Amino acid sequence: MSIRKQLLIALALALSGGLLAVVIVLFPPSVDQQEPPSPPPKVQVATVSLQSVPLSVRSQGRVMAKTEIDLVSGVSGNIVKISPAFVSGGFFKRGDLLVSIDPAEYDLRVAQAQARMTEAQYQLVREKAEADQAKDEWQYLGQGEPNPLSLRIPQLKEKQAKLAAEQEELKNARLLRQRTDIRAPFNGRLRTAAAGMGQYIDNGSILGRIYSSDLAEVRLPVSADDLALIDFTDVPGGQPVSSSPAVQFTAQYQGKLQKWAAYIVRSEGVIDPETGMIILIAQITDPLGLKTDKTASTNTPSSPTLPIGLYVEAVIAGRTFDQVVTLPASALHKEHQVVVVEPDHRLSFRSVDVLRREQENIIIRSGLTAGERVMVSGLHHPIAGLTVTPIEISP
Repeated sequence: MSIRKQLLIALALALSGGLLAVVIVLFPPSVDQQEPPSPPPKVQVATVSLQSVPLSVRSQGRVMAKTEIDLVSGVSGNIVKISPAFVSGGFFKRGDLLVSIDPAEYDLRVAQAQARMTEAQYQLVREKAEADQAKDEWQYLGQGEPNPLSLRIPQLKEKQAKLAAEQEELKNARLLRQRTDIRAPFNGRLRTAAAGMGQYIDNGSILGRIYSSDLAEVRLPVSADDLALIDFTDVPGGQPVSSSPAVQFTAQYQGKLQKWAAYIVRSEGVIDPETGMIILIAQITDPLGLKTDKTASTNTPSSPTLPIGLYVEAVIAGRTFDQVVTLPASALHKEHQVVVVEPDHRLSFRSVDVLRREQENIIIRSGLTAGERVMVSGLHHPIAGLTVTPIEISP
């Protein structure tokens, strides 16, 4: 073999080796690598404990006087006297004189009715005497049975009826005279005054609007579901009893959060077809604090004045439920399911009976046992059978 041919073979081998080296460097052979197994996802869990939980129902409403009426005149005439309390916001007690109407005309009516009644009494006495005389004369001179006219019986009944009518006329005249003094029918306050001194008013004229200060009421709408949480039945008479559910009102008033105590006394008994709510009536005694003894020394601060028209938040005391479970609201999965972390750290779904949903918590009546762990966060889409790492949260 010639030297030239040997050199060509050596050059070809060198080029082939260099090309192979370049290919190996640029395209190294793949080597299968096993990734280390990922740890189970961490989830937060709460341990189930059975408790006795007193529930309450929240509502809201506006304070109204139990009694609010128009003060109406029963007679006509000029106003000759007005009480200093007859101003907007003025206080008065039952029986206080608020407005007086000129009684001169009604005094005259009473005098005239009295005179007519006296005349009727005289006529009746005279007729009785004549009837007795007619009876004696018939017994002395007459024969057979006398007719009523002979004994003056119709005349006597006429005089008796005339006297009865005049007596009623006198009662009516005295009643009209009494109505010239318009007095307060209850303890209360004047909302608005619509009459002034010297004004002429007709029978039926509105003098003002007044409301009672003894009792105030608040209409509280409650859902049919929440009504089942309140131990309440309508009591005839609508008066608070020892078993009436207590209510606490709160509102911002006089620059701070104030509280008032009340009781549920009745319901309106009708469910609103549009809202599905039923109205409970809460009652507050002495809302304006007029009966409170402000001079008595006590360590317990008295309730502040509760003005009519104030908007208040209400918390109604409900029943106490035993053997229930309270969990964070995030524990509820779907409608009536929770995710339970089993002892082997695997997930499973559990149907539960939810007693109540609140903004931050749910209260479960049944479906869980004490000591079980319920997932409250960590997975948005849990899968049954998935192994997890549970992390206990504080109660």
